[in-house]
Amino acid sequence: MPSPILKRYAALDRIATGYRASQVLFTAVRLGVFAALGSRGMTARGLARRLRTDPRATRILADALAGLGLLRKRAGWYCNSALAREFLVPTAPCSQQALLLHGAALYQRWAKLTEVVRSGRPVPGRTDPRTFAHAMASSAALWATETAAALDLAGVRTMLDVGGGPGLYAVACARRQPRLRVVVLDSAPTLQVARRYIAQAGLADRIELRAGDALCDPLGGPYDLVLLSNVIHSYSAAENRRLLARLTRVLAPGGRVAIKDFFLGPDRTRPLAASLFAVNMLVNTERGDCYTVAEVRQWLRAAGLRFAGVARLSPPSQVVFGRK
Repeated sequence: MPSPILKRYAALDRIATGYRASQVLFTAVRLGVFAALGSRGMTARGLARRLRTDPRATRILADALAGLGLLRKRAGWYCNSALAREFLVPTAPCSQQALLLHGAALYQRWAKLTEVVRSGRPVPGRTDPRTFAHAMASSAALWATETAAALDLAGVRTMLDVGGGPGLYAVACARRQPRLRVVVLDSAPTLQVARRYIAQAGLADRIELRAGDALCDPLGGPYDLVLLSNVIHSYSAAENRRLLARLTRVLAPGGRVAIKDFFLGPDRTRPLAASLFAVNMLVNTERGDCYTVAEVRQWLRAAGLRFAGVARLSPPSQVVFGRK
């Protein structure tokens, strides 16, 4: 029976040692453990031969992965768990490998958080936009269908997807509304990745790619709907006010803006996923942050839009709507 003081310390210990589990996962993804196992079983020695890794180190890593529920171990043989088969094998339809590799890269940047807080400046250097786009494609495989269902696309014929990344939110919306035409706005390197995903979906005739910066470049229009999915957290409050003012001008009468993001509660501490994501923006952007629904309502009003409700998605995401 743990002593009272150890029971009280347990929550702090889970926070302090959380990096161990994430590094075991990231290392396994980087080495190709889940891909190597596929649908078969291997001993630690056989896995080490396949990966060209040290046998002892491979056994220790595999045991930790089994302890985390990512592998199953029986009589000295390891195989992928159901969770790993669904999300960690590269060929799985909802594989999160690209997103986890992005997370592994972010881990190195988060290690400099102390310096960031002292200076107020993000860690120098940026992720290659094509690599980031593939990571966002992994994320969209989980979120895009649910988001499209929340947008109420009945009667929507034209849509602008601002910062649309790999284009999978546009794909999900186009599949849901057969008469919809979408413009995806993002950087040219990102759109190189989007072009491939959109072609694979067979929707190149209904989804247009437009390279540009939403804060300063022409946006086209008018649009029945403008989607900002995981965009506002990259900008300052002032930049978001400017952005919404620009978007209002390209909305058709009665058109809507839909803002999907990780929204904070009124005291900005919860949900924890959002307050921690704000730290991620601190580490990686000049002015990014997470915001409250109340803040976004103020921006909508300032842009000449009326607040049109909130759709709750799977935590921690919500969609805030404004109407012209």
